[in-house]
Amino acid sequence: MKNNEIKDKIIRETKSLLQKQRTVTIKDIADTCYMNIASVNYYFGSKEFLIQQVVSEVIEELKTKILHILYENKGKSKSVVLEEMIGFTYTYALENIGILSYLFLNQDMQQTSSNLLVDTFFSDNDFTRLIFKEITLSNQAIDQQTLYAQYMIMFSSFCMPLFISISNKDNSKQLETFKDDKFRAVFIKELLRVIEG
Repeated sequence: MKNNEIKDKIIRETKSLLQKQRTVTIKDIADTCYMNIASVNYYFGSKEFLIQQVVSEVIEELKTKILHILYENKGKSKSVVLEEMIGFTYTYALENIGILSYLFLNQDMQQTSSNLLVDTFFSDNDFTRLIFKEITLSNQAIDQQTLYAQYMIMFSSFCMPLFISISNKDNSKQLETFKDDKFRAVFIKELLRVIEG
């Protein structure tokens, strides 16, 4: 196996581990990849650098998928675009609670990784300006403060499963509610109603 293939495998397996659990050790990563700890460190130098690579990749995937939703729904109503984006972030959050928990709760990487997420999705940059532009096409009269509030509400679907998962140790019942298709539909509908006023 070539060096790039080995590195890709380590990143892929680390991402998979993080999707399932909040804490990951270098031993967990090495065991999953069927190699020793020294080999993992050889390719990435440290667990922190490896996790940073995984987080960067996850954020790039998120951006790509969100932009795909925007362009795939170009010309459709604002409601359709928002519903698609909320649906995607909602599902993503449920499927990646471990990664989101790691971003915000793990002391090893908390500052770097959570800052990367916040800088990408909640600061003034090309990506957020593009989303702002696309979601206001049908309502040019909207003021910037209202637009920013709508944007924050739209991405709040990231937060709800995360809050439930960290609120107590026995959260399976609450998370199952979020996985229910009927609840998901009602949640998205109500979130849209709040955003669109």
